[in-house]
Amino acid sequence: MKLTLPKLSKNSPSLKYGERLNPSRDWLILVMVFVLLLLGSLGWNIWLFDRVTNGDAIGNATAPAPLNPASIDSVNALFEARAVKETDYKNSRFVDPSTSAAPGASVEVPL
Repeated sequence: MKLTLPKLSKNSPSLKYGERLNPSRDWLILVMVFVLLLLGSLGWNIWLFDRVTNGDAIGNATAPAPLNPASIDSVNALFEARAVKETDYKNSRFVDPSTSAAPGASVEVPL
C-alpha cells in the first residue's frame, strides 16, 4: 500500500492543507517557531553560564579521586629522566656519519 500526501490529507482532516495557499501565514509560523527556539536556547545558555560562574557542577557532582603518592613519584621520576636525557642531547656533540672522511670511522661523543 503506497501512502502519499494527497491520500493522507483526504483521510485525515487535520492534515488537510486547505483550498488556498497562504505563504505569509506559513512564514509567520516558521519565524515564530524559530524565535521560540532561539529564545529557549538563549535562556538555557544564560542559565548554564550563571550556574558555571557560580561554581556549581554541570552534571552529577562526584568526589575527587584520592591522591596516590606512588603515581606522583613515578611521574616525577619520568620527568627527571627526560630532563637528564634532554641535557645529554644539548651537551653532546654528534658527528654526522655521512660527512665523515672514513666510512668505518668511530663516532666520538663526549659526555
